[in-house]
Amino acid sequence: MSKLLLVDDEPAFRRLAAAWLEKQGHAVVTAADGAEAQALFRSERPDLVLLDLVMPPERTPEAGLALVPAFATVPVVVLTAHADHELALRAVAAGAWDFLAKPVDPDLLRFVVSRALAKRALERELAALRDAQATEDGIVGTSRTILRLKEMIRRIAPAEVPVIVLGPSGSGKELVARALHAASPRAAAPFVAVHCGAIPAELLESELFGHLKGSFTGAHRDHPGLVAAAEGGTLFLDEVGEMPPPMQVKLLRFLQEGTYSPVGGRQPLTADMRIVSATHRDLDAMVAQGAFREDFYYRLKGLILRTPALADRREDIALLATRFLEEAVKRRRLRLAPDALAWLVEQDWPGNVRELRAVVAAGAVLADGETVTAADLVFARSGDVAALAPAAPATLAEAVADLERRMIAAALAATGNNHSAAARRLGLSRVGLLKMMTRLGLRNTRLGEAGDACVPLERR
Repeated sequence: MSKLLLVDDEPAFRRLAAAWLEKQGHAVVTAADGAEAQALFRSERPDLVLLDLVMPPERTPEAGLALVPAFATVPVVVLTAHADHELALRAVAAGAWDFLAKPVDPDLLRFVVSRALAKRALERELAALRDAQATEDGIVGTSRTILRLKEMIRRIAPAEVPVIVLGPSGSGKELVARALHAASPRAAAPFVAVHCGAIPAELLESELFGHLKGSFTGAHRDHPGLVAAAEGGTLFLDEVGEMPPPMQVKLLRFLQEGTYSPVGGRQPLTADMRIVSATHRDLDAMVAQGAFREDFYYRLKGLILRTPALADRREDIALLATRFLEEAVKRRRLRLAPDALAWLVEQDWPGNVRELRAVVAAGAVLADGETVTAADLVFARSGDVAALAPAAPATLAEAVADLERRMIAAALAATGNNHSAAARRLGLSRVGLLKMMTRLGLRNTRLGEAGDACVPLERR
């Protein structure tokens, strides 16, 4: 049974329309004004909203029009008088699904509601399908590049061959390693990750192979090490390109013989595990330069998988951003505005998926209301929170200038830094916009590059 939210300030219409809709098999909740409607929308989670455009207390069509974006996550059908067709079209442009003229024709209402609910059901099915495809192995994405990567993981995982995962920082190399482990016969055994660049060189051997009590200052007890912890499973050597040459020699011996000795120990121990490595560095070039041992490289290099940069899989950005927003706000109803999604897709993301996750999470914190806008994300990426919520200006002129700065930044963000489109959005000529930016001390930069944004020069 579908649940409908009927918003109308006329009690008689609410009563009659609700009774008729319930006879059609729908559950109906009603609201008399915008505040009540938004509260019911959050608590009841309806599948469709029927919204009268004339809303109290102002009792003007603009009041109802302002409510449309608040319900944009479901189909919104606006109700209007015959003379309000132009306003109804504006509501559709704001995100409404359709509009009906009062008095409402029952057959037309039945058709429009049925069509809108069918759309809602189809969207849910598609979302469920995308989620199932995206999270089947923990790797979010349905682009051709990601689907090809998933297929290679499926084919490689059952084998015992070592794997090197190459790709830029933040592109999900550890996620690929975990997917290989999860799809392998070793899935029930531990997956142990070690960041070879994060552990000091003098401690790396002890961390990997363990040590005996008293083997060095501070060794107050026996420590088994990560190799022992990964017994039967997968040992993931993250950023293996940072491993110091002496440690490469010791790990090479373990890979060749299957035995190792803890620091301070003489009795060799055995361990069985699969080795998966990852790095953002060019190992072939490092071998050629003598910075990485060739024999160690070929021991690690059974097969190579490559994780793509986010800029090479832009069709996945909206899905990733939506998922990250859900993770960031588990108990809050929040969505990405269309201009925010457009801005996200346009950016180059040198930090890849890791950077995207951080920007979306920060944008969720800065969002005012239930929508994350492009302006929120621009400020989140630049890190200039003061520019989003500046201190109160001292004079009226400063207040006006501050408002102009923020409106220009928001317009540029919403239009992908297209000055002509931003000028039209602001009701200015392109020349007028550029002159205003110069007067306000705004940098004429491409949004998103090197963390830059259209912000006052003195704040940078």
